[in-house]
Amino acid sequence: MSQLPCRSTPSRSAPHARRPAGGLLRALTALSFACGATAAAALDLPTLDKVSVMMSLDQVRYVAGPPDEMARIAPDLTLTTWKMTGTPGMIAAGGIFDGRNALIAQAYVFAGETGPEALASLRRFGFKVVAGPDGVTRFYGPDDDTGRPLVVLVDERPETTTVFAYEQREYEKRLAAGPLPTGPGTPIAQPPVSGPLPAAGGTDPAVRNALAAGIGMMGGMKPIQKSTTLSSSSSTTRNPDGSVTTRSRSTSASVSVDPAGMANALLQLMK
Repeated sequence: MSQLPCRSTPSRSAPHARRPAGGLLRALTALSFACGATAAAALDLPTLDKVSVMMSLDQVRYVAGPPDEMARIAPDLTLTTWKMTGTPGMIAAGGIFDGRNALIAQAYVFAGETGPEALASLRRFGFKVVAGPDGVTRFYGPDDDTGRPLVVLVDERPETTTVFAYEQREYEKRLAAGPLPTGPGTPIAQPPVSGPLPAAGGTDPAVRNALAAGIGMMGGMKPIQKSTTLSSSSSTTRNPDGSVTTRSRSTSASVSVDPAGMANALLQLMK
C-alpha cells in the first residue's frame, strides 16, 4: 500500500495567515506531527512575535511548531521550551499552559546578566513600574497584539536573564492562591521544581531551571532581582600603567551576551 505524501509543517517564518480554529486546527497540528518531525527546528523572532497570551496550545503549535521540550511541572501547569535562532543574545523562549491548555505566560531567555537592559527597555516601552510590598518589582502594561493586561517580571541569574510576561488576571489569581501544589491538597513553600533540572532534549540546564522558576513565581516565589540602576553591561577600569581594561558580563550559555540584541528583541516582542 503506497504511503500518502505529507504536506510540510507550517513554516515558522511565514507571514501572518488566518489561523484555523477548532477541529481543523487540531487536525493540522496532528498532521504536522504525523509527518515525522523528529526534532523541532529552532524558533525565530518574527514567528515568536505571532504568539500571544491566552492562545491555545494547538494554536501555538500551529504557529511556532512543536516545542523542543514539554514537561508537566505542576498538576495543571505545563512548561514548553523552544530554542531560538537568528536572535543575538537570545537563547530560548518558553510558554506556561494551564489545565485548559491556554497560554497564561510567555518567557524570553537571554544570555548573561542583562537585567539593566531589560528594565530600561520595559520603562522605555511605557510599562508601569511597581515596587511591591513583598520586595518584588513588577511591570504592568498591555500586550502589544491583543491589548490584554500583562504583568512582567525580570529574573536575573548569573548565566541567564529571563523576562516573564504573565496574563495579569491569571497571575494575580494564582499569586493570591499561594504556593503551588505538587499534588491534590499538597501545598509547597518552594518552587515546584527544587534543585537543578537534569539536562534533557539538548536544552541548557541553566535555561530549563530559569524557565521552571517562572512557574514558582506564580505561587509567590520571588525572582532574582539584582538591578536597581540602568548601568551598562560592561565596566571599565583604569590600570596603574594608564591602560584601560573593560570587563563584560559572561555566560556559559550557548550564545554570547548581547545587551543590544536583548533590547532589539524586546522591542519587537513587547512594543
